[in-house]
Amino acid sequence: MEYVIGIDGGGTKTTAIVLDSAGRPISEREGAATNPHAVTFAAAIDNLAQLLQELYFESGLIPSRCTGIGMGIAGVSTNEEQQLFLDALLQDERLRLWDFKRSSLPILIRNDAEIALMAAITQETGTIVISGTGAIVLGITPNGERFRTGGWGHILGDKGSGYEIGLQTLQAVMLSHDGVLPPTLLTEHVLDKHQFDSPEQLRSYIYGPSIRKQHIAQYAELCIRAANQGDEAAQRIIKGAAADLAQLALAMRSKDIWLSQAPLAVTGSIFKHSDLYLDTFTQCLKGSNQAAMIVLAEKAPAWGAAMLVQKHLLTKEDTQRG
Repeated sequence: MEYVIGIDGGGTKTTAIVLDSAGRPISEREGAATNPHAVTFAAAIDNLAQLLQELYFESGLIPSRCTGIGMGIAGVSTNEEQQLFLDALLQDERLRLWDFKRSSLPILIRNDAEIALMAAITQETGTIVISGTGAIVLGITPNGERFRTGGWGHILGDKGSGYEIGLQTLQAVMLSHDGVLPPTLLTEHVLDKHQFDSPEQLRSYIYGPSIRKQHIAQYAELCIRAANQGDEAAQRIIKGAAADLAQLALAMRSKDIWLSQAPLAVTGSIFKHSDLYLDTFTQCLKGSNQAAMIVLAEKAPAWGAAMLVQKHLLTKEDTQRG
């Protein structure tokens, strides 16, 4: 049985899905982060190679029957970055069993936003809004023009992201400890997570050498939980992040007349787990003069990566017939 592999590489985790030629799922596995800006380039390659190796050994796949691999890797956007990533992957000794160097095996590397768009609306054109560990808005027009807003990383700008929510969660805990903000459930949730007695103990932990972007983003889960329990500080953080991302989405729609009329697809863990976030985002768009139909993605981005490579194979077959 022939199959394709779709990979969604993010700043917190990486998901691989295997689909047969009819688009039916055969296997799925999760591994560590593969965003090179979140875990370093070397670690991203190592984590992806490990995931593919596990997929081979634990799913009983026959490498020679793999017809293509589609990857959406966060933080890998330009052609140069994608080629560098692919070259490094092909050199990993653990992946010789896949025989990646066969010229007949297409390996497509895209930005993670592109595969999310495919997963959400089953086409390569439109607008996708993502909020997970990071956040980005990507728009692709039918004539191939690409536009983006946000997604510039946690220093230059990851507004609306899990990282931003997690960072503000930690800051709110400290501001409450200082007496600037009133008591908040965020303090209880964060201290319980680490079994700390005082917020002051966070300082040594957070500034430790092993703490990276994805670790900060994990505090978004605690913020969502506190917001669902009615905590005002948590709700303020969630609403503010959603409003920030809505502004980026509106800025995207103003860049091209086709995009201004196209539906918006939204995806990512923050949209998935926080109704308050999704509702706030939706209301911000409805309250503007650029109201849009919003589509909540039902299929995972890894599925979109697999579908992209299947589409590539079909296009190749049609070209050869012609």
